[in-house]
Amino acid sequence: MWSCKCEETMRMRHPDQPEPLHTILVKANRFRKIVRMNEAAGTTGFGNRQTMNEKVPIITGNFAPLRFVLLNKQDVWAPTFDQVVRREYDYVKMHRISTWFDVGMGPYTLAMCFDGTLVLPALQKFKDKDLALAQFNATLTEILIGGVYCEAVTPEDIAYGSLTHTGYARIYGSQRGPSLSFHLAARTKCIGPLDTMRLLNPATITVEELHKSLRFGRELLGKLGEIPREQVLYGTTFYVKNQWAESLIHMWTTTERIIELAWERYVVHASKDVSKRRRAFLDDHRSWPVSSKLEVLFQKNLLPLNTYEMLDDARKARNEFAHKGIAPSQDHASKALSACFELASLCASGFERTDLFEKIVSLVKGRCETDILPKSPKPDLSDCEAWMAIPPIPGDENWGDRECEIIKEICLQPIPEQLRSR
Repeated sequence: MWSCKCEETMRMRHPDQPEPLHTILVKANRFRKIVRMNEAAGTTGFGNRQTMNEKVPIITGNFAPLRFVLLNKQDVWAPTFDQVVRREYDYVKMHRISTWFDVGMGPYTLAMCFDGTLVLPALQKFKDKDLALAQFNATLTEILIGGVYCEAVTPEDIAYGSLTHTGYARIYGSQRGPSLSFHLAARTKCIGPLDTMRLLNPATITVEELHKSLRFGRELLGKLGEIPREQVLYGTTFYVKNQWAESLIHMWTTTERIIELAWERYVVHASKDVSKRRRAFLDDHRSWPVSSKLEVLFQKNLLPLNTYEMLDDARKARNEFAHKGIAPSQDHASKALSACFELASLCASGFERTDLFEKIVSLVKGRCETDILPKSPKPDLSDCEAWMAIPPIPGDENWGDRECEIIKEICLQPIPEQLRSR
């Protein structure tokens, strides 16, 4: 339950939580200094029980894929199979903050826990979930563009929680998104048998690698200008999930914005002597629809033929869906994805290169699985690390002659030969 304490912070009414301080994550630098001092002295922790028990309210966000964030190469996660199965893994470590990001909220910061949970200070503005969602996904977009695959945080994967002054974040809240549910179950050791296997050998990344990708992503996005960053993340996330229409719409929304930026830079302001009348003419969207703008950019030799054709195909598929309800195919969504990133590369490189974001496109397409049926009738067990027996059902070899409920009306019947070719 939230109640406003002041204009800058929100307070949770929780029986076990003390009064939060006005300064929330801004104390990150002080904590890091204390940690360094303790490390130099050969001790861990803060040695002050009062400080250990102090907590501040936070907003949390979870996303896929699961990736643990290591402080350095000496910071490891290596539970044994038995420890994972018995739920004897280091659940405390999953709560620990691994790093902090400057996201332009000075003096506040955004944090990431060891298990990948994102943490924002519970500022008054984040009482609006949409603002917290936008901040989480804007940061993840920068990381994605920097070369580390991330999917979007969804509204149901946002919760509230508390952060101790020693840097351990707990998740509360009643939301039950898939990513949030997994992290909450793993942190509380209430995780199911199948999900425990995800903790055995999860993907990892060091803090240094994470910040490197963030810096690189910001640098590339900075060359593009103002574009709807979260739309990029939604577009790639939906593509991996095989939601072609949603992916196409989000990628095309980003593409249209990039086209507008290119139009302003290379057509409207191409000449210093632009009269007000001509400026008004070039800014008239009725006279210059996207199709016409693409044609002009192509005629000015700014767009390669292949990129131009992909953009045009994506534009037509978007219009067919928006105006006629014709669902786009995977090919349409794939062209929209590739065309958007090629156009972004051209704009970021002064229309000299189309491959700046090639790695991102490969990452996204490489994670897109469209097959329903297995490629082989027999499963490949070469990479299998663990397995367990599946409870039998009637018809299985190990069901035996046990009784079961059989309803005649729902039993399968042979289809006549003449009807099988339909």
